[in-house]
Amino acid sequence: MKYITLMLLAATFTASAADNQTIHCQLGEAVRIIEVVYPQGGELPCEVQYSKDGATSVLWQANNETGYCEQKAAEFAEKQRGWGWQCVTTTSAKAASETP
Repeated sequence: MKYITLMLLAATFTASAADNQTIHCQLGEAVRIIEVVYPQGGELPCEVQYSKDGATSVLWQANNETGYCEQKAAEFAEKQRGWGWQCVTTTSAKAASETP
């Protein structure tokens, strides 16, 4: 069951690659943000940024492997859920904000 959940999370991320994807996790008052960022607007390069307590660090990055960042973010979010965090995934669709 855990594998299926992880695959569904990875599929959700991959479906909209190139739009920054954010997982907002909360436990009580504490908040953690896991974000897949595409610095050049394409599927690659990408990086997984993790924010907590006002500090952000890059946990993973990829230049050659499509889907790597999405998979790592999904795995890390699943780990957070295992620790009791409530996590919600959102995607920032750039196309929706670029109205002609």
